[in-house]
Amino acid sequence: MRVLLITLAWVAGCGDNSNSSQDMTMQTPLAIGSPCVPDGPTSSVCGPFPKYFCDADHPNGYCKTSCHMDGDCPMGSVCAGAGTTAPGECHKKCTQATKATDCRLSEGYVCKDKPDDASGDYCDVPEPMGDGGA
Repeated sequence: MRVLLITLAWVAGCGDNSNSSQDMTMQTPLAIGSPCVPDGPTSSVCGPFPKYFCDADHPNGYCKTSCHMDGDCPMGSVCAGAGTTAPGECHKKCTQATKATDCRLSEGYVCKDKPDDASGDYCDVPEPMGDGGA
């Protein structure tokens, strides 16, 4: 009897794990502006790949999606950098009054104040400073 129970437990533990990749894609995606790990070749923790992606060039990653206008972005985000033909990227909305809770200030993010590339303030890394022409 003991051998039968051990065998059953072993068989149950050795089940087919083919659903594990499905479970990964079924998880709730992270919100725009969330920290994230770099994307896999065909997946993103930020949402359906490749429309949603983790921008690994930002400190601790930054969930984004492509956009042409604010209506392309999830609630709580704004389209920034879209041109007449080139897409922009959705960024988390912020206000100057609530930037401490809206943006990841401790990670180097700022709430861009009256940006010229979006309809409202949004969280992002500061623009790199030039070398002054030197």
